[in-house]
Amino acid sequence: MDKSKNIFHNINFNALKTSYQEVIKSAIEKYWQIDINIILEAVNDFRELRQELLTVNTDFFSSQIKVEKHNPIIIRLSKKFAGNILSTVLEDDAQNRRFKLSTLTKLETKLLNNFSEFLYKKIDTILYPIKDVKLTDDSSKYLNFLFLIQIPNKGSSRIMLSIPKDRLILDELTKEQTFSDEDFITSNTFVKIKAGSSRITLDELKNLSKDDIILLENSNSTSLKLISGDLAIDFNVKTDPSIILNIDDEDEVEENIRIEENEVNMSKNLWDDIQIEVSAEFDKVKMTIGELKQITKGQVVDLGSVFNHQISLYVENKKIAKGELVIINDRYAVKLNEILSAKPVEIAAKKEVEKEQKESAEQKQQQTQAQEQEQEQQQTQETKDEDFDYSDFEK
Repeated sequence: MDKSKNIFHNINFNALKTSYQEVIKSAIEKYWQIDINIILEAVNDFRELRQELLTVNTDFFSSQIKVEKHNPIIIRLSKKFAGNILSTVLEDDAQNRRFKLSTLTKLETKLLNNFSEFLYKKIDTILYPIKDVKLTDDSSKYLNFLFLIQIPNKGSSRIMLSIPKDRLILDELTKEQTFSDEDFITSNTFVKIKAGSSRITLDELKNLSKDDIILLENSNSTSLKLISGDLAIDFNVKTDPSIILNIDDEDEVEENIRIEENEVNMSKNLWDDIQIEVSAEFDKVKMTIGELKQITKGQVVDLGSVFNHQISLYVENKKIAKGELVIINDRYAVKLNEILSAKPVEIAAKKEVEKEQKESAEQKQQQTQAQEQEQEQQQTQETKDEDFDYSDFEK
């Protein structure tokens, strides 16, 4: 949820509760000359009364207090509150037993309306002055306050106030930070570390075997990528001399990396030349929050101090092989020691085939449309030429 649009976020409800309870209690006791207890039960921004579960099947006597050049404030007195108050004030015990809002007398209606006006004047003292409020989108949005009222010997009843949001003075909570980053400096977390990626043919992937070397074209032997949640950052590493393969000639690298043609299964199909992306990642690496913070600040990390050199090869986020991280000519490579599954390769190949087929179909469709448009233009021009009357130029 977007907290900037949530009126309940970071609001000091204790201050809200205290100020509104005091004003409502004072208004009721002064107007009706009785003692009551009051509790703020709920605050909501429901558009409909029935959405509040505490007032289900409750009838209300409602008064809309008109405010100049602004939306009204709505005061709702529950049937039980109106009955309890009127029976107490009018000293009619039978009144409460047969009380119905639909059968209010003129006197009872006037008493309740006058009370609502009186209550509004009291509430107005803790709202933004109407002269300081400009009409906005919040002017038509209301916040509802539900109060539980207890009158001695009469039981409980309810009052609800609905006030435009732009009239409300809402104090924000003052928060103090309970913990600092230093409190969690030794706590552990798990991160992904990516060495790099490359694109190789489906044929090469299908024929991977132990001790093959996959050169990661998109990599740099002095850096790795750390991934943790939404955090993705490149960080520098100290090169470990023990994992450098001394292969000087790039052609020799290709020979070690690629499977020789005479070793390839002769049953090569049409799609074997499709390029598939493979990536190399370490399994989840455990490190402390302190180590993670140092990495994000640019600290150079000792490769061996954080994880071993065992790494996995992935296609479509599925692990297809395991191996050992090595360095060839300033780039990372993976020397395979275990082949796990060819299924992700098949899935990736299928997706690439579908992608190429779709692109091919779209190109053909565009070409067909272009040809049809050209033919239509030619036909239109021929029709114009046929319709031209040369007789106007005959003498």
